[in-house]
Amino acid sequence: MQNTRAQQKGGTMVKRCAGIVIAGIVALSFSNAGADTGGVMAKLLALEGEWTLLDENGTDTGVVGAVFKPTANGSALSEVMMPGGDHEMLNVYHTDGDRVLMTHYCAAGNQPRLEIVPAGDDRLELRFDSITNLAHEGANHMHQADFQLRGPDRLTTYWYSMKDGKLSEEATVIDLARKSQ
Repeated sequence: MQNTRAQQKGGTMVKRCAGIVIAGIVALSFSNAGADTGGVMAKLLALEGEWTLLDENGTDTGVVGAVFKPTANGSALSEVMMPGGDHEMLNVYHTDGDRVLMTHYCAAGNQPRLEIVPAGDDRLELRFDSITNLAHEGANHMHQADFQLRGPDRLTTYWYSMKDGKLSEEATVIDLARKSQ
C-alpha cells in the first residue's frame, strides 16, 4: 500500500510534534530536578574522574580510592569507594528540591542517607538524615562526614560513625588526589 503525499507530510508533522513534546518533557524534568541553591551539586559533579589514595605524608600511592561518575543524564553522581576491593562501597548524590542528598551503600549492609550542605567555599558537611537496613537501633553506621575541597585535584574526606548513640571521636580520613590522565 502506498502512502499519499498528504499522508507522508502528516507523518512528518506528527514526528516533528512528537519531537517538540519530548524536548519539552526533557526541559521540564531538568527544571524540576532541584534548585540546589548552594551550588552543592555543581561542586560534586566537578569531582568526576578517578582519584588515588594519598598516604599520611601526602604521597600518591597509585591505588584508586574513588571513582566519581555522573549518571542519570547528569542529575546524579555515583562514587565507587575502594573499587574492586573487599570493602567496595557506593555513594549516590542527587538533588531533592532545594537540597542535595547522598545515600551511602555501606559494606556493613546498611544505607545511611546524608544531607549535604555548604560550609564555605571549600567545604561540604554531610549530615545524617535517615537510614535503612540497620541491624538494630544501636548498630554501627556511618553518621556524618566533612569534605574538604582542596582545589580541583585534591579532596580530603572525614567520615564519622555512630554506635550505641555515640558519635566516633576520631574520623576515618581519606585523602585523595585526582588521577592524572
